[in-house]
Amino acid sequence: MKSVGVFLLMGLLTIWTELPSACGLRQVKAGTCPPGYIRCIQAEPDECTMDSDCKEQKKCCYCHCAMRCVEPAENTPGTCPAITGVCPMLNPPNRCEKDSKCPENKKCCDTGCGKACVWPENV
Repeated sequence: MKSVGVFLLMGLLTIWTELPSACGLRQVKAGTCPPGYIRCIQAEPDECTMDSDCKEQKKCCYCHCAMRCVEPAENTPGTCPAITGVCPMLNPPNRCEKDSKCPENKKCCDTGCGKACVWPENV
């Protein structure tokens, strides 16, 4: 009887972890929204509500008085953290090329063991 409870719990956990992808919940694309410097007198209709509404690599960002699908900013705000360790590899691989290829608001930084997407400092 105890094993039935374990299998039931495992099944429920599996379903729960698959729900966000199955329901199409908020998918955040790589890069950050470009800064918006325009003051709006009148709001305009939104083109999107989340990144998944936008084609290709475009992100859903507030731009020109509405939410629109735009190219992500090239550089993520903030600075790369200081390198604190020594890499055991002779020629480590890079796991990113530039900030716009990183998910959420991470930066592509030299970690001392190749480049990787990391959370920036001084944001």
